[in-house]
Amino acid sequence: MTNGKQTYQRLLQLVLATELLWWLSVLVVFLLRDFDAGSLRLLHKNYLWFWLVIPVFLTVSWYHWYWKSKLYDTYAGKGRTRMLWVTFEPVKAFLHYFLLRSVLFFVVLAMAQPVLGSKTVKGSKRVLDLVICLDVSNSMNVQDMSGKNSRLKSAKNAIVQLLNQLKGERIAVIIFANDAFTQLPLTMDYGAAKLFIPDVESSMISDQGTNIGNALLEAQEQFKDEESGRAILVITDGEDHEQLWQEQLKELEKKNVLLAYLGLGTKAGGLIPNDPYEPGMGFKRENGKPVVSKLDVGGLKAMASASNSQLVVSSSAFPDVTSLAQSFSNAKNKTIKSMEFKVDKNYYHFPVFIAIACFIAYLFLPFIVNRKHS
Repeated sequence: MTNGKQTYQRLLQLVLATELLWWLSVLVVFLLRDFDAGSLRLLHKNYLWFWLVIPVFLTVSWYHWYWKSKLYDTYAGKGRTRMLWVTFEPVKAFLHYFLLRSVLFFVVLAMAQPVLGSKTVKGSKRVLDLVICLDVSNSMNVQDMSGKNSRLKSAKNAIVQLLNQLKGERIAVIIFANDAFTQLPLTMDYGAAKLFIPDVESSMISDQGTNIGNALLEAQEQFKDEESGRAILVITDGEDHEQLWQEQLKELEKKNVLLAYLGLGTKAGGLIPNDPYEPGMGFKRENGKPVVSKLDVGGLKAMASASNSQLVVSSSAFPDVTSLAQSFSNAKNKTIKSMEFKVDKNYYHFPVFIAIACFIAYLFLPFIVNRKHS
């Protein structure tokens, strides 16, 4: 009769030789192939550290084989009945181990997600291009907002709060007085926008006045994507004496542009400083009298009514823009853009299939081995 210790030693030698060949093959593959670059890659290489479970499993199996081989030697020759439960079958033990460790190996490989090449996938995305037209005329320096804040400072606060509530809209910022200029082209980089907004000042535009029509015309230059939703938010105190905005309304209607207004200031108004940073420079005067700038509520309502637009009026240093953000979100949800994406071809399912096959073979191994022995 074969000695259990000798059988155990041969089993251990077979397992160690198999593991050595296995891991040498894996090492050669990793040396020949850079999985961080090229068409064949592993998306999550860190998961390969879970392969360290296999040596732990080998150690546990080794101890089990050692214990069973000693048990086999202890009860060998003491009757067939007792031998039934201490039978030591090296082939069966090896296959049990090899199949289970292969399940672990290929499950971890599937978790690392091997990818090869890419494919084009069609999809859709809800998009909105939002252009913020910010009035930087001298009247926006009037400090009639709560806490003696200027209208321009309140406008900046409103834009930052609006950016905090947006979710994926592309934004652009246009500053205007009598002229209009694009200061921030369409972008989804809200962080860059937040860095830019505090630096906006009235001195950026020398040709003063309030020409909302020019701002609306400049805003339309940002709408180059035919499939995106479009919206314009005009932030102003409403003192537009040019009335050129009416010429732009039909064009905006043709392009399905959502128009909204945020009016800042008070009905009582305030004096326009000659220099917002030098109070000692006094205030703007006409015919020897100080010029008082008031929020033009009537003008704002006329503009909003003409285009059936939303109007929010505020005298707060931090205007509530929640309703405006909600309107833009609703507009985005109505616009679905067809898109094509390049995605990696993921082949994780191949190691998954191999792992399942090994596990099924492990479950049916006792029946296969016993049938051969019968």
